[in-house]
Amino acid sequence: MHVLTSADVEQLVDWDGLVAELERVHVGMARGHVVQPAPHALRDPRSSAPDAAAIVPMMSMDADRRLFAVKVLADAPANRTRGLPAQRSTVSLYDADTGACLAIVDGAALTRLRTAAMTLLATRALARPDARTLAVAGAGPLAVEHVRALTAGHRYDDVRLWSRSEDRARTAIAALDGAGIAARAVPRIDALTDGADVVCTLTPSARPILDVGQLADGVHVNAVGSPPRPAYTEVTPAVFARAHLVAVDALAVALADSGNVRNAVDAGSVAVEELVELGAILAGDARGRTGASQVTVFNSVGIGGQDLAAVVHVLDRARAVGAGTTIALRG
Repeated sequence: MHVLTSADVEQLVDWDGLVAELERVHVGMARGHVVQPAPHALRDPRSSAPDAAAIVPMMSMDADRRLFAVKVLADAPANRTRGLPAQRSTVSLYDADTGACLAIVDGAALTRLRTAAMTLLATRALARPDARTLAVAGAGPLAVEHVRALTAGHRYDDVRLWSRSEDRARTAIAALDGAGIAARAVPRIDALTDGADVVCTLTPSARPILDVGQLADGVHVNAVGSPPRPAYTEVTPAVFARAHLVAVDALAVALADSGNVRNAVDAGSVAVEELVELGAILAGDARGRTGASQVTVFNSVGIGGQDLAAVVHVLDRARAVGAGTTIALRG
């Protein structure tokens, strides 16, 4: 069995390889070859607080590759006040025929990288090919990773970043500069979105930060930052109402856990039958963008199939270069 730390994962991920694996899994979902059940959170029954800690087992099976993965996500929003990560996770990969555990991977880097790669996949599928202005709301590690991913293989003339914290924005800009990526911080969300071609929201906000009046014609929006809790939302229902297309990673998960989606459906801004799984678009079963002036949205909560794709990708790379640690679990 392979054990991979987050440091291992950081060195192993290849953007194009990871995106290809994510696309294969999402097309497999559309074809019925990848099983993606909706996760069911475990919570303390004595607590009714909307931000109470939750344990979320996220599972997926690839029937073609005969593999399944289980991610155990601990989602504890109160950790932010303790100076601790709000989410911790571990992903394990198994042989679907024998049940043998093939790998255990720390989920911190894996989740961050697969989330950014998933946004890259959606942006390649839905944004205009001539997109030149990238706007990122947020300044944490996930925001930095998104800029790294989205600028890999695509030239943006203007990369903007906004955060409520000027210190975090400066830190993020410095990190990007160290990676050879030119980006600039802007003081207001309106300045961030003004004329932007691609907008990414990457904040754990409980109130919307993006409204319809901030969107230019032809923009593609990636709403990615909200944790899997309906109480959290980054975009108003009006954004969904304006969109010509709203894509989600998995419909059942979005309806259960996405505050953005649930609020928009409840407000009548989008009908459930109008929501399209990204895999259906990638498989050619549903239409994507059909015009340059259309507004498109990709709303992602994160699903076990994406973790399955990511762990398969890094395990293949680890085996090829001899990275990580191999142990005999039953030894």
